[in-house]
Amino acid sequence: MSTRPKKPASRPINKHRSDLVPLIGASLEEVKTAFGVDNAKQMDVNAIVRYFVPQAEFYRLFVAKNQILLGARGSGKTTWVRMLAHDHVTLAAREKNPRADYARAALAKNLIGVYVPASAAFAGDLKNKSWQTESEAEQYFVWRLNLHVCSALTHVLQSCISQYCKGGAETKNLLAEVCVLLSKQWSEGEETCSSVEELRLLLSNVELKHQTEIRRRRTSAQSVEPYQDHFDSDLMLPFRISTNIIKSKIAIPRDAVWMICLDEIEYLSELHHRILNSQIRASSSDIVFKIATMPFAHHTLATNLDDPVREGNDFEYINVDQESIDSRGGQFEGEFLKFARAVFERRMFFNSPKFKSLTLRSLLGGSPLIENKRVDTPEEREQFMALLRKHANPSTIARAERLKGTPGFKNEIIRKMHGALLLREALKSFHGNSRLRIYYGEPMVVRCCDGNARRLMRVINQLVQKIQVDRAGNAILPIDPGVQNQILESLARDTLSRVHSEPPNGFVAALYLNQIGKFFQRQFSSSDRSLGSDQITSIKITEEDGDEAQKFIKQAVQLSLMIPSKEVTLTASDRSCAGVFHLAFLFAPLFHLLPRRNDSVRLSKILAAAHSNKDAQHDQQQSLI
Repeated sequence: MSTRPKKPASRPINKHRSDLVPLIGASLEEVKTAFGVDNAKQMDVNAIVRYFVPQAEFYRLFVAKNQILLGARGSGKTTWVRMLAHDHVTLAAREKNPRADYARAALAKNLIGVYVPASAAFAGDLKNKSWQTESEAEQYFVWRLNLHVCSALTHVLQSCISQYCKGGAETKNLLAEVCVLLSKQWSEGEETCSSVEELRLLLSNVELKHQTEIRRRRTSAQSVEPYQDHFDSDLMLPFRISTNIIKSKIAIPRDAVWMICLDEIEYLSELHHRILNSQIRASSSDIVFKIATMPFAHHTLATNLDDPVREGNDFEYINVDQESIDSRGGQFEGEFLKFARAVFERRMFFNSPKFKSLTLRSLLGGSPLIENKRVDTPEEREQFMALLRKHANPSTIARAERLKGTPGFKNEIIRKMHGALLLREALKSFHGNSRLRIYYGEPMVVRCCDGNARRLMRVINQLVQKIQVDRAGNAILPIDPGVQNQILESLARDTLSRVHSEPPNGFVAALYLNQIGKFFQRQFSSSDRSLGSDQITSIKITEEDGDEAQKFIKQAVQLSLMIPSKEVTLTASDRSCAGVFHLAFLFAPLFHLLPRRNDSVRLSKILAAAHSNKDAQHDQQQSLI
């Protein structure tokens, strides 16, 4: 065992592999573009289905019950609710791989998902009419959602026909017949459409006419006759009428359940959530809601029925966020690592099939800071003890001497101290313009993504751009440790700088994150502090810490920058958020920390220390004047 991590030998990927060809020309570009798109909103149905890797919690969604999906930004909420849509499910069911069994099971249960994005643009139109009374705002939201749900229904007409009307020449004209009936209903008999495209144009015209009438009534000096169209009715009534029309032409079973998959409701107001809750409270057996939002962004449990919705009775919460490490005990082979490998494999297979054998491990290599090292021989044990005596505190050294030669030495000393000692040694030799080469390797990169799917895609995308080739066109892999270290550190720095502009509490979040990171850095890296077997990488928040702490932690959790422990409740926004939160592993390369979950310290103590350091710096500056 060396006293500092060795630089892994870079090698051509295909030096000993006959199934890989040189990464030259277009082939290299295929690899470099495989991870360019990381947001589900920017993908068509084919791409979403092709790249989708289902996780354990996803399978819980294919039931006839109301569910609210909670997940930080980039966790995969949009992908999940899109993959519930019937057109996506039917496409996935065609894949013969067992990974698509969930899709075939959903079709067998007659679950018909309809994806409805409640995007920022949707919510913005609801909020830019400050002149509306609460009653008018409620009516406008109901009208607008009715129209958008029916518009979303047009995307699953063809897939419903494909599933329930198999064979027969009459099915060729069935879609046109359904479109004609829907268009007459939606236009109140004024228009006839024979295609899905014409139906969507009809709805766009209905929306435009409605908006025009709103402006006319708003600006006219004279009294104007009230205006209504088909969608000015109770919420979901136009959708129910539309599904009845569809069922009159398509043999959809009586037990079919329509799933309204509503995305990004964090952009909606408490008034809008109250209306949705009312629908959940009074929902029938054939229409259920699957609603995606951020933690703490289900704004209220209240309804318009003077009876709130109740978790466990009217609906259940589903957590989309994944564990970035295996919390069941020390093993790194957790679910998110498996997910990362599967995502990499599918992207490579579909975008660069020549390199379908390229793995995330071969791209990035191993990580000395995270993966367990063998300390078995007398020489290895002595080298380890030399590092321990150099950097550890007296109590840890004494415990190591006492446990040496026993089973506890490996679990209590080596497992806990090995990575910390290597990092401390690397930081000791880190000077000036030199570049750290310690944060690298597959487990390190995956862990620094904190279980966040979009962050994983962005990191891998940046890494594959750095693939180098030799003169023969062979890829030199793994990617250089210094390059990996620099990419991870830059990502953390850029993320922290962008937090300032995040509404509504980005400034406070950025300030606190920086103070927390620097506090942990002083605890770990300060030359006058020796290492113990446990380092501080988490904070503890109580209700006594005040409103500003609540604003900070809720914003940081929503951005996947503070990771809540399992005991923390992530539900309604009006509840106080208290408990232990881990600083995102994303920040480990920036603040020179070991990406492990260790002890916690009160947030108030960190803020007091930051204030004390600021006072000390001010006094020092004054003394120099």
